[in-house]
Amino acid sequence: MAQLFNSADCELNYQEFTVLASPEHDDGLIWVEARSALDAHRVAYFSILPAVIYRLAVLFFGGALRDQSEAPSHGKGLTDTEQRLMLRLCQYQVDIWSSCLGLGDLDWQLTLITRDALPQSRLWMAEANLTVGSFAHGWRLWLVPPAESNGCSVGHDLQDGELEQALTHVPVRLRVVMGQLSMTLADLECLKVGDVLSLDLPEVVPALIGNRSCFSGRVAEHKGNLVYQVATVVEE
Repeated sequence: MAQLFNSADCELNYQEFTVLASPEHDDGLIWVEARSALDAHRVAYFSILPAVIYRLAVLFFGGALRDQSEAPSHGKGLTDTEQRLMLRLCQYQVDIWSSCLGLGDLDWQLTLITRDALPQSRLWMAEANLTVGSFAHGWRLWLVPPAESNGCSVGHDLQDGELEQALTHVPVRLRVVMGQLSMTLADLECLKVGDVLSLDLPEVVPALIGNRSCFSGRVAEHKGNLVYQVATVVEE
């Protein structure tokens, strides 16, 4: 993702998915459909405000934002460059999603659509938050649930157990926190290329999905590779 923004520090996070009806109001959003040419059931949608794409385009061209509310002066539509940036941003996300699911290259086809092109059924929605430098930028990711993409009728309510079964296909990213360093801003400003910082690796380190701890375990060596050995599972 940092490649789009001149190697700036980037962090992309998604909130937990919720089940929502297909949105009825446009609210000036720009919509993108991502559909796999190899698997007709793999469909994703993105909705984003034009002002967010404008601010990301400023960063894409190496500019700097004055504040979080900076907005375009050319109206609510997108320029050709902003459209290409949005499609690339969405392309990166579906490629990462495919990789996390172990599906490989699904030959995603991305197109700009209108809200009317969305399926009139329940969708999974997750809030996405991209932090670039000191500013955060948000949009929404929408997925067609597997149960509905396999021929369920429009407006179908999931029966007991169906949603739980479908949620097993939601991609997640496990983050192992190996350690944190504490220093003053003065110390940080003095760091230069080649400096070495002491890192104390704790015996037990947590593994998280987002900000939620799921496991605790140990970092170990196995057949020449660094591995994470689960010691305990955090029960909810």
